Amino acid sequence: MEEKFVRQLAAIVFTDIVGYTHLMHINEERAMMLRSRHREILSDLHAKYGGEVLQFFGDGTLTIFHSSVKAVECAVEMQIEFKKDPEVPVRIGIHVGDISFNGKDAFGDGMNVAARIEPLCEPGGVYISERVFEDIRNHAWLQAVHVGKFKLKNIAGDTPLYAISSKGMALPVVRNNTLPPSNLIHPRAPQPNTYQPGMPEADGKSKKVAAVLALTLGMFGVHRLYLGKRALGILNFGGFFFALMIAAEERMPWFLVGLAVLSVVDCILLAVMPQSEFDAKYNSGQPTMPKEKKKSKLFQKPKEADPTRVRKSRGTMIIRDAFIAFRAGDFVLSKKYFEDALQYDYNDPQTHFMLSCCHSMEKDASQAYFHLASAVDFGFQEFEEIYHNEALSWLRSQPDFEAFVKNGYRQVAYLNTPKPDLLESKSYYDATVLDRIADLGELMERGVITRKDFESQKKELLDH
Repeated sequence: MEEKFVRQLAAIVFTDIVGYTHLMHINEERAMMLRSRHREILSDLHAKYGGEVLQFFGDGTLTIFHSSVKAVECAVEMQIEFKKDPEVPVRIGIHVGDISFNGKDAFGDGMNVAARIEPLCEPGGVYISERVFEDIRNHAWLQAVHVGKFKLKNIAGDTPLYAISSKGMALPVVRNNTLPPSNLIHPRAPQPNTYQPGMPEADGKSKKVAAVLALTLGMFGVHRLYLGKRALGILNFGGFFFALMIAAEERMPWFLVGLAVLSVVDCILLAVMPQSEFDAKYNSGQPTMPKEKKKSKLFQKPKEADPTRVRKSRGTMIIRDAFIAFRAGDFVLSKKYFEDALQYDYNDPQTHFMLSCCHSMEKDASQAYFHLASAVDFGFQEFEEIYHNEALSWLRSQPDFEAFVKNGYRQVAYLNTPKPDLLESKSYYDATVLDRIADLGELMERGVITRKDFESQKKELLDH
C-alpha cells in the first residue's frame, strides 16, 4: 500500500551535539550519556511547547512546531538546560517552510534550509532564518541580531540569518572589543559612531590642518579663523601688526617672539588634543567623515562574516584567559576556560592537551587520558612534552600510563565483569566508520535512501 504524505507549513528545528563523532571515537560511554541527556531534555521540552519529534538520527534530531514562537521559546529553554552540568554542547537551527510527512519519513525544501542553518550556529546558540525572525520580532522577550547573509549548500541565493540574543544564548563575538561589521548589527538598532583615529577627514574642521596653520601662520591668527573663532582671529591679526609697530619703533622684538611662542603652543595643544574633544569644540560634536568619492579601503563594505573565522577568534580570546589562569595555578578556572574554547574549535590539539594537564593536576585520570588521547588524535606531535611537562607528572605515575602509550595513546578498554558470550572487545570504533554512518543518516534524512537501506548498510559497516 502506497504511503500517504501530508504536506504542511511548520517551524522546522534541527539540533546537533558538537564533537559527538569524535567523542564516540574516544569515550563511547560519555558520548552515549550526553546523547541520552540531549534526547531526554528535548523530548520533555517539546512536550511542554507542543513540538513533535520526527526523527532521532545519531547525535541529531529533527522536530517541528506549528508556531515559530513556540519553536524558538523551546530552543532557548533547551539551551539553558543543556548548559547545566553535565553540559551538552548543542547547535540549533530553525526555519519555517513546507514539509511533507507520513508519520515516519519527512522531506521538503524547508527541511533542507533548516538542516543547513544548524551547522553555522555557535555551540550553545540558536540561529534562525529571516522568516522565523519576522514571526518573533515583536515578542516580549525574544530578541535576535543579524549575523549575515550566507550561501547555503544546494539553496539558491543568499540566506539572511539571525542569532537569538536573549537569555545568554551564544553569539558571534568580534575580537579586541572593536565594533562589529555592519552585517552583525541588528537591523533596527541605531548605527554606531564609526569614526576611528587615523581615518581621512573631510566636510568638517580638521585637527591636522588646524595644527599646521597654527605652526606656520599662527602669528597672524589664521588657525583661529579656520576654527571659526573669528573674534579671536581678528584680535590675533591686529595684535601682530601692533607688535610689529612696537618692534620697529622701540627696537623691542619680544612681542613678536611672544606671538610666535603662543602659535607653537597652540600647534602642540591641537596635535595632542583627543579627536573627540576637538569634534566637541569645533565640529558641534560630530566626527568628520570622508567624502563619498573617496575610496579608502577603510570604508569599503565589509565582507560577509566567516562563521568559522569568527568562531575560532572567539576561542582564541578564551584560550588566552585560560593560560593566564593556568599560570596563576587556578586549574579549576583554567579548565573551565579551555572547555569553553573547545565549543569554538573542538579539533584544536593544544586545547585538549592543556585540558589533560588541568585534569592531571586535579588527579582525574579518566578525563586526563581522554583529552590527551584527543590531542594526539587531532595532530598533537610534541610527544616529548607529554613526558616532561610537570602538569602531567601525576598522570605519568599511573600504573596504566605505559599501556595507554603502547596502545597508541588510547585507553585500553576492559570489563569489570566479563560476559560469557563476549567474543571480542573493541576499545573504539574507527572514526571513518562513524563518519560514513553519519553520511548515511543524512542521505536517509533527505529521502535518498530508505530507513531499511540505512539500517542494512549501517550493520554492514559495523560488522566489517
